[in-house]
Amino acid sequence: MLPTKTLISKIETLSKDLTPEQLTGFLDILDAMAVMVEEARALPPLSDTRISEPRLSKSMH
Repeated sequence: MLPTKTLISKIETLSKDLTPEQLTGFLDILDAMAVMVEEARALPPLSDTRISEPRLSKSMH
């Protein structure tokens, strides 16, 4: 995980090359990600039962 100052610096550097429309979209994505993080923090902890990932059928390969 990046330190906050480093992350901000990288975002500022990236944003200099974006059009206003691209910057708006980029910031919208960051806002949405922040909301998802807060929602995830509000979820109850998972139980000890592990949820396995669905296996792909052989016909999909």
